[in-house]
Amino acid sequence: MQPLDWIVVAIYCVASLLLGVALTKKASAGIESYFVSDGKLSWWLAGTSMAATAFSSDTPLLVTGIVRQRGIWGNWEIWALGISTMFAVFFFSKLWKRSGVMTEVEFVELRYDGKAAAFLRGFKAIYWGVFYNAFVMGAWPMIGLTKVMQETTNWNKAESIFFCMGLTVIYSCLSGFWGVVLTDFFQFFIAMGGAILLAIFAIKAAGGMEHVVANLQHTDKLAFIPPVHGDHFTWFLGLIFIQWWAWKNSDGGGIIVQRIASCKNEKQAILSVLWFNIAQNALRAWPWILTALASLVLLPDLTDHERAYPRLITQLLPAGLKGLMIASFFAAFMSTISTHLNWGTSYFVNDFYKRFVKRDESEKHYVNVARITSFFLAAAGTGVAFCTDSIGQVFTFVLNLTAAIGPVYLLRWFWWRINPWSEIVALAVGLPVILSRPIIFKLFGIPHILPFELGYMILGSAAFWLPVTFMTKPVSPETIQNFFLKVRPPGFWNGQRYGKITTF
Repeated sequence: MQPLDWIVVAIYCVASLLLGVALTKKASAGIESYFVSDGKLSWWLAGTSMAATAFSSDTPLLVTGIVRQRGIWGNWEIWALGISTMFAVFFFSKLWKRSGVMTEVEFVELRYDGKAAAFLRGFKAIYWGVFYNAFVMGAWPMIGLTKVMQETTNWNKAESIFFCMGLTVIYSCLSGFWGVVLTDFFQFFIAMGGAILLAIFAIKAAGGMEHVVANLQHTDKLAFIPPVHGDHFTWFLGLIFIQWWAWKNSDGGGIIVQRIASCKNEKQAILSVLWFNIAQNALRAWPWILTALASLVLLPDLTDHERAYPRLITQLLPAGLKGLMIASFFAAFMSTISTHLNWGTSYFVNDFYKRFVKRDESEKHYVNVARITSFFLAAAGTGVAFCTDSIGQVFTFVLNLTAAIGPVYLLRWFWWRINPWSEIVALAVGLPVILSRPIIFKLFGIPHILPFELGYMILGSAAFWLPVTFMTKPVSPETIQNFFLKVRPPGFWNGQRYGKITTF
């Protein structure tokens, strides 16, 4: 890194902090302003914010590792999830907007009733808002950016983590969701520009695209679909037919729900998720894929495949452009971390603190609690980052673990009999089921291929939550009726044609 590079990075960091300061007063108006921008966002701003959040500092490294180890086809582990987000475009986005909830967790007490629903809302606020968010921040974007900083600046892991997290937590705490979405808009295009820039330099250094193809044409690296022989094609089928609906975001997920709640109306909500899908699945990955393919020619012996991406930054980019590339990584990192801080804090404040601890405090009080909570959440994520090294392994583990809850999240929109105990049990048994899987597979000689692994998670958890669903009290007809009349979902809602709901 030359002085010119550091000047470019410094300009970006100062601009982000100034934006946070400028929006402090607007964000302090209340928790609806702090968490969902008072429901005033247009589709292009909300959709770009979703795309920027998904475009994190870890994602280029994750994609690079996938392509180097498997090939282009390995990206179906990410692309297959786009099937569920397309369902969110044409189906779930309008339902979430009609529900009128601020957070996905708040939905619990709209759909269910009683003490079990209250417990579930509080539990999910802590489980997803605090523990899961801290885990995701530390295991993915922090590790991604620290690897980049270590390769390009020779900073150690501690220096990289504390600097990057400190900068992000300051501006995101000050500006709330307004700052998140506005900076996301610029950060997305900065990050995309950096990715395209490195792809151009990498392909040129590798001798051009024709030379890259010639070097890799006798391998499976260039295939879009995995070869039909072996376990790879079975893995692909597991993703296409199971994974997309068997994960925690099968009905949209909390980050998308927050953006939907921030949109002006249903039409804007639908368009925002559509633009997110286009940017996420059709645009963002290809510059990384091209860079990864070039890295196989330029760095064939590198064993830590995720480090190939930042190493090419160091080797290929001249002074000034290298600083711009590091700034683009900061942009990707900050867009993701600021979202997770704001989103996780919204769960804690709206669905735990305000719901169960302090119900009648002023809006200023709740905003102050949100800002304090963000610092603690950032500290927890920092702790996770010091215990994690591999981005890809953690990503796969989370997809497998949350397969236990995905079917319940889908069914609650279609079937009146799903109750809070269905979700509670599915959440509770996910970890024991996944930990028991290697033992059961070994005992019965079941091969470790993705359809069987996902099927075990789905059926193993259903063996607990489905009986509990029928053994526990159903949601009251009044609650089901109010939910149906407000949201108007399709499915099995007994008596829905007559304007009232009855149970069997």
